[in-house]
Amino acid sequence: MKIGLCLPQLGPFATLDAVRGFAGSAESLGFDSLWVQEHLFYPQPAEGYAGAPGVPWPEAYAQLLSPLELLSFVAGITGHIRLGTSILVTAYHRPLALAKQVATLDVLSGGRFQLGLGLGWCEPEYQLMDTPFTARGPRSRDFIRALQCCLGPDPVEYRGVFFDIPACLTSPKPVNGSLPLIGGFWSEAGLRRTAEYCDAWMPAGMSVSEAAVGIKAINGMARDDFCRAPLDLVYRVFSSPQLAGIAATAPGPLSPNWQGSVDSMRDKVEEAAAAGVSELIIDTSFFAENPGVAGWLAQPEFFAPLLEVVRA
Repeated sequence: MKIGLCLPQLGPFATLDAVRGFAGSAESLGFDSLWVQEHLFYPQPAEGYAGAPGVPWPEAYAQLLSPLELLSFVAGITGHIRLGTSILVTAYHRPLALAKQVATLDVLSGGRFQLGLGLGWCEPEYQLMDTPFTARGPRSRDFIRALQCCLGPDPVEYRGVFFDIPACLTSPKPVNGSLPLIGGFWSEAGLRRTAEYCDAWMPAGMSVSEAAVGIKAINGMARDDFCRAPLDLVYRVFSSPQLAGIAATAPGPLSPNWQGSVDSMRDKVEEAAAAGVSELIIDTSFFAENPGVAGWLAQPEFFAPLLEVVRA
């Protein structure tokens, strides 16, 4: 099993120094990957988190670095650690333009990029991007098909329900011929979409046992309905590390899956490996009291003993 970390991206202390120090430390310690997510704005009032009326958004979302630009910077200051999105929202992009962006990132990182896609849940952001919220599932399916066409051999041409791409040449192309595509979809239709088009499934915030049930269903569909090989399980957990100045996170809509000392997390890593997780992503973006840039810079060293668990 591989282990990755979410980059400093959210909150007031996701600064240049935090990003640069965190990425360099994570790579030198031997972490496998670094990840980002996507939102466009912080609504006022900030309510309706994850589509639940009246539930406040986490305050960390009030300041958020743009994902692909952040990964591009990190690609330039690292040499071998893989880079990924967890996730980009298809509604905020167009297939050909995104294909050019992510293929450029892949080329300039030496083939280190992985693309995670999902639907998102923020209807006001859909409205901002003139994307129909009620058709988000079918549009996402068409988006993936068009995107894969654009990332494939030239000339490309696509005619779909939502997207038409004229016959053209578009460059660059991914270093290894294609990009690993990770589905962050949750609904029944989304799991089927994942089984048909993706290389891995990425649930976030659920238990390991729930994730194992989900990937089993996806792989059954992949095998029986689409004659595809099994997908990998990329499992993202919300963690609140026990570091100086960081208080225990109070229960809420985004309570951490893992909280406390790194020793208390060893069994959880072993549980994830035993459940068939291929890559574990640790996300600390939402814990309550990050004391500053130092709170980010201390995290790769804090989580490093977990690497020993899976490599022993």
